[in-house]
Parts: sequence; structure tokens; C-alpha cells
Amino acid sequence: MAPARRAIVILLFVFVIFSQPGSSGGDRQAGDDYDRMPPLFYYENVTDCFARYSASGLYCVVKTVIKPTPGSDLWRTIEKYSQLPSYHDHALLDRGLCVDACDALVKQLDPSIVQLLDTERVTTAPYHLLSLPSETELSERRSQYGKLLNVCANYKLWQQYNLTGYSEIERCTTKETPAPARIDGYHVVLATIVLLAITLVVCATVSDRRPMRTINNNEIPKHLLDSQPAGLLWLEFSLRRTWRQLVAPPRTILQRDFAFVELFRLLAVFIILAIHVSMCFAAAPIANVRPLEEFFALPVSLVAVSIFPFQVHTFFTISGMLLTVHFLHHASSSGRRISWSYLGQAIIVRYLRIFPLLLVVWLYHVSWFDRLSQGPGDYRYIELEKDNCRANGWLNFLFINNYFRHGNMCMQQSWHLAADFQFFLIGVPFLLLIHRHPRLRKPLIVTAICISVVAPIANLYHHQFPGVVLTNFKQLRFVFYAHRVLQFDYMLFHPHTCSYFAGIFAGLAYHRLRSDSKLALPSVWGIRLWKWVPPSLVLLQASFAPLFYDLDYRRPMLWNAVYGAVHRCSWGTMCAVGILYGATTWRGRYAPIHRHPVVLLLSRLSFGVFMVQFCVLKSLARNAAGFGIEFSWKIYFQSVVYSWVGCYTAALVLALLVEFPCAAICKRLLSSQKHSAVRRNGTDKESLPKDQ
Repeated sequence: MAPARRAIVILLFVFVIFSQPGSSGGDRQAGDDYDRMPPLFYYENVTDCFARYSASGLYCVVKTVIKPTPGSDLWRTIEKYSQLPSYHDHALLDRGLCVDACDALVKQLDPSIVQLLDTERVTTAPYHLLSLPSETELSERRSQYGKLLNVCANYKLWQQYNLTGYSEIERCTTKETPAPARIDGYHVVLATIVLLAITLVVCATVSDRRPMRTINNNEIPKHLLDSQPAGLLWLEFSLRRTWRQLVAPPRTILQRDFAFVELFRLLAVFIILAIHVSMCFAAAPIANVRPLEEFFALPVSLVAVSIFPFQVHTFFTISGMLLTVHFLHHASSSGRRISWSYLGQAIIVRYLRIFPLLLVVWLYHVSWFDRLSQGPGDYRYIELEKDNCRANGWLNFLFINNYFRHGNMCMQQSWHLAADFQFFLIGVPFLLLIHRHPRLRKPLIVTAICISVVAPIANLYHHQFPGVVLTNFKQLRFVFYAHRVLQFDYMLFHPHTCSYFAGIFAGLAYHRLRSDSKLALPSVWGIRLWKWVPPSLVLLQASFAPLFYDLDYRRPMLWNAVYGAVHRCSWGTMCAVGILYGATTWRGRYAPIHRHPVVLLLSRLSFGVFMVQFCVLKSLARNAAGFGIEFSWKIYFQSVVYSWVGCYTAALVLALLVEFPCAAICKRLLSSQKHSAVRRNGTDKESLPKDQ
């Protein structure tokens, strides 16, 4: 049997085995009691509240923690389902209440009933109150209406379910509050940038007619580039030039060898978007969360969840390998030792490549983003994001937001951008040391391997985290702002250096194979072992993920930390070997697919998709009223298609208006400086670093 067929048979066998319901799932039994539990979300009609109490209308959202009642069958049901890892904590409820209606209700109650329902504080783990920096009156309203709303929410819970709890105010709004904030400087700056970009695109497209001007920036000969005046930089906003960059086929040897990465990046982004849609629904106020809870309770889902988060680390491997390949290509072509000034140039090029798009997306979050807010629970996604970006957005531009103020992070998806930039800051000096001091090559590689293994072990052991990623819907209720694993492990760069260094090592191997014509990858000793062992380890270790749900993590376990480190290193090694094979052995097998304009276009929009994805996803969960938005698998697949189309459309607009024109202008300016230095010195001593 061929290896490919054998692998398919094994995967099908594993899927069938792990698709069977297990003890970790919530099986539907004859005496199903799931629907007896109180709904997780219920928002009273906010429009009706403000219409009935127009003079002093106040609407508050509270978090209600149900008080344990051992003698209640319903409480035992809540406790049973809440203990399952893929289920929400059904003892934690969100309620939207009209304050004036609650006041009228409580005034009608007997004082003894009010005293009974005025319960003391009780909490659950995990528990977190989202805090909006702009809501300065929240403390006053908690002291003024806290008791009232606690009694009101308790009365309704007691009447319907014979249970009581404790409620805390998380957000209050008045009739004026739901309206979008007034236009300020942020709105004006973003509107000005957009109008200026549109004007430049229109004018540049109309003016870009001369033969020399229609040549893409990547194709301009040196003598034309030197003779073209700097005043014509604005022509880089021409749609013709930008479109050619988006669909330009690979031309150099390096581009052709790594053309397959475009297809891989495209597929990875599609899968990640589909996963994020499911996470969005799991965190959103939805009326029927049970299908998601049951699906992620399947053993095969538990196995998949332990693997899916590492997909984003594949991009770290790609980044490390491409950086190494271009650095070594530049070093060999320059014919001399590269100076340390290369590091500063590389950082500037990298920063300027990212900054324009990051700035525009950030400006949108702090200005017009709040226009999406309509429902009483939308503050969890929209107003909170806006406040966090206004208060802590500066951390994003320093690329340290994955280490500081996680509880109030601006644009949570940008942690990957920060981590990748941090990897870049250690990757370039690492390569410079190897290039300038060849004797340090082996010691540096050994040191990098040791760090890649020891760092995750120490981090997992210190924080007492599981060795594999576990399904945890309970943290999703807080929109990732209180997730310890994300805060102290997943978003940080130092516990995941294995993926980046694996890419660097693969880049070193690629350069060696390309430099030595007598050396071929299949002839390298032990390569067949490295070809199959890492993916086998990844699949084998992931298959044991369901067992990790029953462990007690209150004490650190060394074997668990070692297990997690090996799991991560296996993933990074698997990706590095796969990319190395793709660039040396498989590079021409599917060349027509790799070079197809649609594949190239969608792949080169990946950065823009990554930046705008949460804006599109949050629009799926807005305007929840009553028991929340509806969910079904049909709605899920429709939402996936909507997310794909919405993200790529927004990314295309940003690419045409901002991302690619600004990158081309930056390249022109830096190239002009290089050619000026060449003319002064009489020789091309050092080319500029290529950003990856």
C-alpha cells in the first residue's frame, strides 16, 4: 500500500474511533434535563425600557452567579453539565434588566421576600467582570442600584427555577448612551486618510499611462529607477501597479522554490477563519449553545483542539525560514561580510512594512467601529475594544502588547504580529552572528535548541498549565480577557521559539542544499526518519489529549511540562521539514496551482485578512436580544462563507488603498538611498534587507 493511502486509512480509523461519544461529552439520554436549566443569556427589551421610562431610563447588564443548592435537582443538573470541559458554566448567567421596571417590581414585594432575595456575594471560577475605561459612573451605579438589581434578578430566578444567586452590574446605559460617540479627532484623522488615499488612487490610476510608469516597481530597471523623480512617488498608488504586485508570478529561483507557500498560506487562513467563527459563536450570546458544546465534547474534537491552535505557529516557521533564506542569499551574493548596520536597516524596513495598515485598522477601532453596536450586549465586543484601543493602542505600535495589559488588550488578534516581530528581533542577530563568526554556528544552534526545549518546559511547569491545549468554553464567556493560558503562554514568544528556530534551521539546510549541487535532500542521512517522526509524534501526542482533562493541575507536574514541550517542538519540526521538502523536492510538482493568479491574490491578502478578521467576526455576534442570536450548523456554514468574503473584500480594499502602495513607496525610497550610495562609492557593497 502506498504511503499516502496508508496515511489516509490511518486517519480515517482514528477519526472513527475518536468520533464515538466518550465520558467527557454530555450525552443526550432518555431523561434529558439540559433544557431545564436557566438560559445563559437573557436581555430585556432595551427599546421598550427607554420608551416607558424616557425621563430617567436606565438599562443595566448584570452577571448572576447561581448559589449552590445541594437539595435541588435542578442545581445538580447545572453542576453536572458545568463540570464538563466543553460546556459553559451554566451557573453563570448574563441578564439585561430595565432598572426602573425592577424598581417598580421590588417596591411591590413583601419586605421579608426582599430580605430573602438580598443575598450575599457568591462567585464561581473562572469569573471576570469586563471593565470599560470610558464608563466612569459604573462604581456609583453599582453602589446605587446594586442591591436593587440583585433582588430583581433573584426574584425572577426564584420564581421560574426556585434558585437564588448574586448579581453584579457589568454595564449600564441610558437612552443617550447607545448612540455612537460624537465625532472627534480620531474620526477626522481616519476619514482624512481614507479620502486622501482614494484621491491618490484615482489620480495615480488616471495619470499612470506612460510606458515607464506602467512598469511595476518590482520590474523597474536600475537606470529608470535612478532617473525617475521622487515627486512621482504618488504614482505607486496606481491600481495597475498594485494589481501587478498582487498577482505577479514568481520569477527568481527563490520565488519559484517557495511558490507552494502561497497555496499553503491560503488554505491555512481559510481554516483559521472557520475555527474563529466557531469560537465567536461560543463566546457570543446565543440562544442554543448546546450543539457547539456537544460537538466540542466529542473525543475527536478534543484531539483536534489540541492541534488547531498550533496552526498559527506554522506562520512563525515560514517567517523564520524565509528570513534565513533571503539573508543567506544576500550574504552570498554580496561577496563580503555584512555589517551590523544591517540589523537597524532590517528593523526599519520591517516596521515600515507593517505600520501603515496597522495604523489604519487601529484608527478604525478607536473611531467608527462603535457604529456596529446595536444590542445591549454588544459592549462586550465593540465598546470594550474601542476603549482598550484608545487606552492601550500604543503597546501595539511597540509590538509588546502580547506581554502587557492582557486584560485590556487592543485588537487581540495582533498578539501574533507582536510575537512575530519579537522573533524577528532575535532572528536577525542570530543570523548575523552565524554569518560574521562561522565558528559560533554549532554553539548557537545548540543554544537555540536548548532554549526551544527548556523555555516551554519551565513556563508550563511554573504556571501549572496542561501539556496540550484543552477545550474550555468557560473562558470564552469573558472574550479571552481572563484566559490564563493565553495570557501567560499562548500569546508569548519565548515559550514558542521552537517553531521559529525550526524555520531558521530549515533555511540553513535549504541554503546548504542549494549551494552544494552534489547534495540532495533524499540522500541526507536520517532524513526519512525526520520526515515521518515529527508528524507521527504530533498525531500520537494529540490522540492522548482527552486524558489530560482528568488531571489535577493544582500542583506542577514535570512530565506534563516535558510532554507539552515535545508536542510543540514536534509541530515546529514537522512544519520545517515539510517546507524544506516543498522547496527542494516537491517545488515543481504542482507549479500551475502555485502560480495561479487567484491563489497568488488571495495569499497576498493574508496579512490584511489577519488584521480585519475580528472586525468581521464581531459583526456576526452583534445585536443580540432576548435569549440571544440563533445558532445552527446551517447558520455556522453561512457565517463562515460570510467571514471569508467579508475579510478578503476588506483586505483587498486596504491592499489597494494603503498596504501595497505604502510598501512600494518605502521600497522606492530605500532603493534610491542604496543606489545613491552605490554611485558615491562606485560599487554595490551591500543591498538592503528584504522584509519577510
